[in-house]
Amino acid sequence: MHETLKIKINFAKERQRPAEVFQAMSSYIEAYQAIGQVLANSLGGRDEFALQLVNVETGSVASVLKAVPGLLSEWLGNALIQSGVSLAASLSDIESTDTEEEVNKLASELETQLAKSGTGQMADPSIDRHEFAIALSKLSEANKRLIPGESASASIVGTDKVTQINTHWRFNGNPSEMFLGTTEAHHVVDKLYVRAPINIGKGAWSMVSITTHSRYDARISDLAWLENYQGGLIQAIGPKDVMEAEVSLDIHTPPPGKGKPFISNAKIVRVLKIHRDVGLQHETSPLY
Repeated sequence: MHETLKIKINFAKERQRPAEVFQAMSSYIEAYQAIGQVLANSLGGRDEFALQLVNVETGSVASVLKAVPGLLSEWLGNALIQSGVSLAASLSDIESTDTEEEVNKLASELETQLAKSGTGQMADPSIDRHEFAIALSKLSEANKRLIPGESASASIVGTDKVTQINTHWRFNGNPSEMFLGTTEAHHVVDKLYVRAPINIGKGAWSMVSITTHSRYDARISDLAWLENYQGGLIQAIGPKDVMEAEVSLDIHTPPPGKGKPFISNAKIVRVLKIHRDVGLQHETSPLY
């Protein structure tokens, strides 16, 4: 069954310039459609994500929307709508997003959300950071149209969970000038401390590289090993254990003066060996 998205604006009583409320709703719909399309593109296909209006509720201003049937599979449409609501949750405690590194962090969280959708059909998502920055700027513009005392929320119709949209959040970067540096793909064998293994699902694991001292989140693409680990056939990885693995990752280096290099799209391609009780996990100063 296709899931349905509700975007709701609670506007101020006797609101001056009432047209701005409807402009804000239009901007939210445009932003969520742009975010959904970026996420659809991240899977490497040519699926089109488009929203259609199902209903308009009165009292407040609420639009009820769902993905246009026939443009993409039901499970993918639902995953994209759920991920859009998850983004609202990720922004709930953030005042602003300003840098490429901050955009990358949000993109990585959404990639994890898509990867652990639980359908068994999901390929490894790789979000275009530049296009994602453009979509984030649209969401910020929607927030700017509301006045103090007004609020907005996103929810999945038929569920009890309502996610408040942080209308104070702003995107302060210039999307046209972001992610213009160099991105190099690397495929290496590395030894890693596992800071946070994932015992259920396909979410990203938090890693620290012993070689470079860099910290990053990586999804396990070695699905046979992951299934055995999560099924209890492989002993749990402890704080003194070291994972030796083939790793693929991108290192993005911004133009001079535009920030520090950072790692994205990290994947554990193949787990070679778990070295037991050979080290002491500790905090390090990351190179990236």
